[in-house]
Amino acid sequence: MEVRDIFELRREGRTEEAYRAILQIYAIHQGPHTNLCMFWCTNDLFKMRVREKRIDEARKLLYQLTQLYPHIQDRLLMGNRAIVNAALTLDKNIDNFNLVYFMPFFNRMTEADWQPYIAQGHSVPSLGQQVVNHLLKNLPQRDTKYVDTIADLFRTALKKSPYYKENLRHLAQMHTLFGKKKEAVDTYKKLLRRHHDSYLYAELAKLIYNPSEKIALYSMAVTMQRKEEYRAKYHLELAALMQDTLPARAAYELQCYFGIRQRHQQHITAFAKRLMDKLKTTKPVKDEDERLMYLRAKAVVNKLIDNE
Repeated sequence: MEVRDIFELRREGRTEEAYRAILQIYAIHQGPHTNLCMFWCTNDLFKMRVREKRIDEARKLLYQLTQLYPHIQDRLLMGNRAIVNAALTLDKNIDNFNLVYFMPFFNRMTEADWQPYIAQGHSVPSLGQQVVNHLLKNLPQRDTKYVDTIADLFRTALKKSPYYKENLRHLAQMHTLFGKKKEAVDTYKKLLRRHHDSYLYAELAKLIYNPSEKIALYSMAVTMQRKEEYRAKYHLELAALMQDTLPARAAYELQCYFGIRQRHQQHITAFAKRLMDKLKTTKPVKDEDERLMYLRAKAVVNKLIDNE
């Protein structure tokens, strides 16, 4: 069997047969065509193993791709793109996957890799933007050394999509990480003029000292979060903020927190239990009273984010 026959097996979808055949040839001869066929057969098998949920095998195949890559001709950088896509795939399937290892491949992405596209009628971020999103998904837990490593790639993403929500959010998080609080606050304000995700209100609240504005921001986080199970943490933040100055409201928020956690069989924090013990004799405000506070919060937040 020759290399061209193996490429035909690939086209027919006979992935494992093609991979076994090229392995036999590759064991005795490594030339331009053999290396290229070995690379693409390995990529085919990687995709198959992922579909089969055989992730450990897929991980070994991805490593094999990185070792094969320097020995193939990749003028159009299609092989580079295949490795980038494979790395993103494993990052979705493996906790603490070392995505930074693939920075040399990310840095080789072409202009085409930075173009958004349409899939199944929906707009999808470019491959480059997806890479940046994955690299920065746990940014608040990273250190400055990590940020320095991916900074140039992030600058490219920000330049190409300066108003993209995740880019602005990551920019705000970077400012926070580097102690640039004013710049972080200003970036969150810019975000909240265009987007109203609950977590954006909560992240800005962490940077605000004014108690009234902080309470208003967490109130907006509560009202903008449609999924009840995700609202519990904001109720707890409000309870903590108001425990001394507005204990009846704090008791209401804590009541909400416990109710949600119990309904969804979620863990109750030790802090919440201590706070409940502290407020156990406090009568909560009525539901309509607290909802009026949520309603008034919008005006406070609008004033805050409109203030440059």
